This record gives sequence, C-alpha cells and structure tokens, in this order.
Amino acid sequence: MTKSILTKIFLFFFLITPLASSAQMFSVGDERSSNTNLFSSYVRGGIYLVDFSYKGNPSVVTDNNGLSFTGTVAHLGYESNGLNLGLGFGNSFTGLDNRRYFNLDLNFTNPFYLIRKDNFGAGIPVKLRTKVTSVRSERVQDEFSQTDLSAGAGLIMRVNVPEKLGITTQFIPSIGFSTSSGGFLGGNIYSLAGKARINFYNLIFGKNISLGYDYIFDSYDIDGDQYDYDVSGHLISLGVSL
Repeated sequence: MTKSILTKIFLFFFLITPLASSAQMFSVGDERSSNTNLFSSYVRGGIYLVDFSYKGNPSVVTDNNGLSFTGTVAHLGYESNGLNLGLGFGNSFTGLDNRRYFNLDLNFTNPFYLIRKDNFGAGIPVKLRTKVTSVRSERVQDEFSQTDLSAGAGLIMRVNVPEKLGITTQFIPSIGFSTSSGGFLGGNIYSLAGKARINFYNLIFGKNISLGYDYIFDSYDIDGDQYDYDVSGHLISLGVSL
C-alpha cells in the first residue's frame, strides 16, 4: 500500500472520528430512556461471497490477462454508532484460485430520523466512505488497485424491543471518485450498499450477539478500459458487543 493511500485513509479517519463521537452524544441525549444496548460497539467476523467481473471493452481485457473471479473472502469488522471499519482478505487459503484479494473499508453513516419513537425509527442516512480494493494474480502482470472516496444517502429503518432485541436495515446508493495506485489513472465509482442487523441484547454473559447481512456493489469507471470492473457480494457476519 502506497504512502499516499495511507495518508488519505488517516486524514479521512481524523476528520470523521469527531463526527462519530458527536453523533453518539447527540443520540444518547435524545434517547436517554432507551435501552443503552442500542449504542453498543461490535466486533464482527464473517464470510464474504465476492464476484469480481470485468465490464469494459472485451478486446482490452480477455480471459488471459483479466483478473475476474468468483470466490469466498474472510471478513473482520468493527462497528460503533455509525463509524464502521471493515477488512476483507482472500487467497488460496480461503479458496481463491490464483487470486489475492484485499479491501479496507472505512465509513461513517449518520441517520437523520424523520420518524423517531422509542421502539421505531425511519429516516435518511447520509454516508461518507473511503475504500481500498486490490486484486492480484501471479499469472497477470497488471493488478487492480483502487482507492475511492464516495458519499450517498438512502433509507433506514430500526425496530427496538427493549431489553430483548433491535433490528436495523438500511439501503444507500452513493457516487464518488477513484484513483489507481500511484495516482496515474482516475475515474468514477458507483456503489450500492444494503445492510441488516439483528442484535440480541444480553444474550451470552451479558454480551449482545449480532447477526448481520450486507449487500455490496461497487462499479468502477476508470479512464481507459483496463480497470472497469464490477465488485458485488454478499456478506454474512456474526458480531459480539464490546
């Protein structure tokens, strides 16, 4: 990972961390009577089923020099009241055939609730994301290495059963820009992200247990045709509160 990529991620994290802290204080202030389990942080682990496919000019990238694959990737994550960090990695150990996959996703989502009740809420979430995605193969000289920054807004709904469980679902389309490693090529990225969480409060030894599903779609439109890939996948995860 280049120095410039690390600098971008650090700056993004530096900027949004105060926002995340402020959002949490605001939420706690507004919902002091709600179950405090609503604001728990979680560590997660899961399986990410990825489809990485080329969508550009077939005369530029063929089966012989392309990086397309379908396979399973391991996932680790951390979630804390809108601040989310995700790490995905795959290789022969996870079942990928001659591919090495890596992504690092850092995003902050702040929901603006139009309907706010003790046990139900619905509104518009606003999301800011930066993500590093890399795909490599020993048989192909070129590699796919993109760093993107995107923003979007969508819909969110939550249901809370005090002392028992909470359910949250959201769907957010977004748009942004992406640059290749080294910054020589750039372009646009179009994304769709769906997310569902079922959090069971105080289920095991006073910890919350969270079942999660994520749908992830990123479409890269980079200068030229060489890096015009679509990444789609389904992530199933299990989380434990901290």
